[in-house]
Amino acid sequence: MKEEKIFIKSGGIQLEGLLSIQEALPVKGGLVLCHPHPQYGGEMHNHIINKALGVAWEEGFAALRFNFRGVGESGGFYSEGVGEKEDVRSAVGYLGSKLSHSGVPILLLGYSFGAWVGLPVAVEDESVTGVVAVSPPLEMLDFDFFKSCRKKKLIIVGDRDAFCPSSLLKEWYEQLQEPKSLAIIEGADHFYSYQTKHVIQPIRDFLKQF
Repeated sequence: MKEEKIFIKSGGIQLEGLLSIQEALPVKGGLVLCHPHPQYGGEMHNHIINKALGVAWEEGFAALRFNFRGVGESGGFYSEGVGEKEDVRSAVGYLGSKLSHSGVPILLLGYSFGAWVGLPVAVEDESVTGVVAVSPPLEMLDFDFFKSCRKKKLIIVGDRDAFCPSSLLKEWYEQLQEPKSLAIIEGADHFYSYQTKHVIQPIRDFLKQF
């Protein structure tokens, strides 16, 4: 897999990113990858983001991963989710511009904090047709906005995730609109220390729907 280092304009700053577009085969779609919380070590080389990137490549998708403002070589500072939503909008727009000639679907995957700031953009942006939320921290952050989303959606959560306990997950998931699917990863906590590989198949199955 070959990735090109790029910089994306987001307001008055630039975001560091890595773009992979397959040239040998027709691109089936595009996937924007949003990493976990910047203040707790989250960045675009996160192990879950890496796994999702690999699956996207294997399934013929272009992929864009990027660092939120204040992370790595991205400019600016942590913005409590407000500026980070703008970063997601910029990333989606950038990937969409690269794939506009092909008319393929654009999807978004967010892990933890990345889901919290990425999903609102995916709900609002008509160019995004599918979303993956990995370990949305329902215990800490408000995800009620997602209940109105009618786009294809996949939720992936570990059964030992203290930030997304089963009781909250069940109630929230039942209120989500169809189409939806849920993958529970046995033995995994919020950080997938030893279960990272188990997110591969659910993501692969989801991408195959597009």
